[in-house]
Amino acid sequence: MARQRPYLWIQLGTLIIITSLVGTSVFYIRGLSQVHEELQSLTTLLAANTNATPTINQLFDGAEIMVQKAGQRQLFPRRKDTRLRYEELGLALNGKTGCSRYSIENEQYIACYSPAADGSAIVVGRSLSSQQNHTLTSVWITLLINAALLIIAFAGYYQITAPLREKARQKRLQNSLGWEHMSGIALLLSPKQMLLEANPGFRRSFRLESGKRLQTLLPSDEQVRVTSYLQQAIDSATTVDFECSLTDLDSEESRWAMHARPWKIEGESFLLVTGEDISKRHFMEQELRAEQQRVSAYFNAMQTLLIICDRDGNIVRVNHPVNSLLQMTDSQLKGQPLAYLVPRSAQEGLQQQWQQVLSSTEDYISSEFPVMSASGRESFVSWRMTTVQGNTEDSGAVLLAGLDLTELIANQKALESANVQIREALDQAEQANRSKSVFLANMSHEIRTPMNGILGAAELLLDSSLSEDQRRYLDIIHSSSHVLLDIINDILDLSKIESGKLEMESISFDLNDLLTNVYQLFNEPVRRKGLSLLYYYDGGLPTHWMGDPKRIRQIITNLLSNALKFTDKGRIEIRVSGHLTEEHNYQVSIDVRDSGIGIPADKQAQIFQAFRQADSSTSRRYGGTGLGLTISRHLAQAMRGNITIQSGMGEGSVFTLKLPLPESQQPVSRRAQPKQRELPKLSGHLLLAEDNQVNQKITERMLERLGMTCHTVADGEQAITALIRDEFDLILMDVNMPVMDGITATERIRELSSQKRSVPIIALTANAMLEDRQQCLEAGMNGFVSKPLRTEELANAIASVLTIQGSSTSP
Repeated sequence: MARQRPYLWIQLGTLIIITSLVGTSVFYIRGLSQVHEELQSLTTLLAANTNATPTINQLFDGAEIMVQKAGQRQLFPRRKDTRLRYEELGLALNGKTGCSRYSIENEQYIACYSPAADGSAIVVGRSLSSQQNHTLTSVWITLLINAALLIIAFAGYYQITAPLREKARQKRLQNSLGWEHMSGIALLLSPKQMLLEANPGFRRSFRLESGKRLQTLLPSDEQVRVTSYLQQAIDSATTVDFECSLTDLDSEESRWAMHARPWKIEGESFLLVTGEDISKRHFMEQELRAEQQRVSAYFNAMQTLLIICDRDGNIVRVNHPVNSLLQMTDSQLKGQPLAYLVPRSAQEGLQQQWQQVLSSTEDYISSEFPVMSASGRESFVSWRMTTVQGNTEDSGAVLLAGLDLTELIANQKALESANVQIREALDQAEQANRSKSVFLANMSHEIRTPMNGILGAAELLLDSSLSEDQRRYLDIIHSSSHVLLDIINDILDLSKIESGKLEMESISFDLNDLLTNVYQLFNEPVRRKGLSLLYYYDGGLPTHWMGDPKRIRQIITNLLSNALKFTDKGRIEIRVSGHLTEEHNYQVSIDVRDSGIGIPADKQAQIFQAFRQADSSTSRRYGGTGLGLTISRHLAQAMRGNITIQSGMGEGSVFTLKLPLPESQQPVSRRAQPKQRELPKLSGHLLLAEDNQVNQKITERMLERLGMTCHTVADGEQAITALIRDEFDLILMDVNMPVMDGITATERIRELSSQKRSVPIIALTANAMLEDRQQCLEAGMNGFVSKPLRTEELANAIASVLTIQGSSTSP
């Protein structure tokens, strides 16, 4: 029936056309009859009254009248050319009446003729062209109206019946496919892969309208592939199986196993696509593959050596570190017995341990045995062997986890050897350091001992009656000795810095007062050289600080000494400035500016190196050891500061000491300037233990000037004997003496059972190291005086000890 509908509409259209033609033909014939009748009536009317011809002619538009009367022929309307023929006029003259149709130049005419009562002849004619055109127009209008009506009827029919027909068609398709009994999803696609119908299972889960492509439900990366599968099924007329993901109504993806096969219904070709939901299996497989990949990645990424063997000891799998260690691939190792990798000497032990692993109930068994690489290199490995439990494919297998100890053992041996060498080097370094300390101590002692005689003798002579020349020479000896003593002190300071034994203190002090004293100390030497010395202190800065005033004084003194040494004209400035930092400390800058010879830029770095000066000629011209700036910079850095320089040849120099100093909240009590005073007058009986005869005489003379008497011995043993035999108020004990040194003698004295064990003891030593002073105090000495001795320092030390001793024994 569906196929007969087109033919029915063709037949209906043909019938309408035929009906229109027949109706138009009847209309045309009726029109001709009417024209014929009108012409006959007009002819009869004119024949009866020829005089009325013009008036009557007006009633028929387009008609022509020819009248033959009394030998004259008249035409109405008047025109040169007429379509009326003389044949019809002749017939009328012959008394005949009738009508004729003829064609002139493809134009149809009709003419009626008749004799008149007065003997004339009448012919009335008219063209049929307008009638024909009118008829033809009517035909076309009728055809167009019928065609339009036919189209409207056709469209209305399809519009009304289309849903019914589609529903009937779907019903037929469903009945032919059995949708209701299908599991999963089923779709019927057109050859263009458009959805035609789907089973209820698909409709419940997915939103896809008829006429849409299945690919709209697919992820973008699968659309091209699925399209090719469907086209393959259409082109090859075979079933094609594939998997794809579909997005459901909840916008979630599910995995489907699809089957696409050609299908025919009532002679039409379709594509039947069915699918089963495999989401659970798919996602489980994905997780399993991911887990296997993770395990494999962990297995191969671990630095531990991993070998899996079956129960017979054949290798099943190894990780990458094993491949690298053995220099073999998986294919070379798989299936080989584990003993294949082990040297013969270790195979018997491996076999015993293997049986132990298989029969053991422990979690693992530890073992150590070597393995051989393809190149013959033997690696010693520590193993943990355990059986794999569970229902996996590796159940019952043995897992060996190993740690290559070869490099560790080699490193351990190398480390032990290196430790021996390091210990030997440290012992040598410590021995060298001890030797250096002993050397410095001995050199200090050996130099200071004669210096003690020189300076002591010079001081004693300066206090005597001398001529002007003698006093001048003694001043030279005295000042030169002090210069030599300063050099010795610099060397000792450098040694302390290098050994890390330099100690800094942090006390409250007045920086302005400190620099004022330094200024006053240098003012006279500067004036004698013809220079001027200026001092500026920023009034916006505090005056009381926390720091090490002794070391700051040492640095500034050194910088001023250099400025005075290298400046021949002009002036020297001391300028103090600073600013507050974020840590609530001040960054204090102390500039020492001179107008001296200056330092070239390429030499400025080396002046801070020990025993180096800007030019070798400098030491020859100006003197100096080159230690002052080195020590000063180390001292500045020890106080978390630094010393910088700005200089140029012939432009003078600016040395800047930069220090971070916190402001002191405790003002420093100003002490009165010491006045020049005479030596104190002391009394008492002293024991002097000194092995050097020169120092004995110098010290005895100093004590006589102080008003004290003394008994002199040459070593510590004699000092103990003399103390036991006589009474002494004080002992002056040299530290370095033959037979028994001063330290040992002091310790023996402090161990006496009598009251004499508490006699005050002052150390006399040429050793100026800090540890020497500490050693003396630990031995039980009460004071410490460094050589070379100065009368004032010695008097102050004796006075302080006797004062303390007197106060402690007073009632």
